[in-house]
Amino acid sequence: MSADNEIAYRKAQPDDVSFVFDSWLRSWRTCPAAGTIRNDMYFPVQRATIEGLIGRGAEIEIACLAADESKILGWVCSELTTRNETIIHFLYVKDPYLSFGIGPTLVSRCSGTKPGLYTHRYRQVVDACPGWRSAPEIARRK
Repeated sequence: MSADNEIAYRKAQPDDVSFVFDSWLRSWRTCPAAGTIRNDMYFPVQRATIEGLIGRGAEIEIACLAADESKILGWVCSELTTRNETIIHFLYVKDPYLSFGIGPTLVSRCSGTKPGLYTHRYRQVVDACPGWRSAPEIARRK
């Protein structure tokens, strides 16, 4: 990226929510690990899962252009275990920006002890979290 396209990182704002939901739902939908959700139930089930995670305190961090923070390049949804381990629920970076290290940077900015856990076995999460443990059941806890 050039200097005029520097990357900034910030907490998600209300205007970001639709992009986060849309990119999460569409990306996870094509992932082989999501194949256990019936087609007719996918969107309501996964939307409820995302809403539940955010409702219980999961945080979303956004990577965007510094010059225009409305231009989202990627984001991460994370929370902490009771033992202060980092949990990555999902990580999404737009394809043209995958080679810029945004995914690993977003993960490094999350609170907690690393390596930690991840709940959605998505290629970007696995690539950015080597040595982390898959724990999908955490996403279903209340």
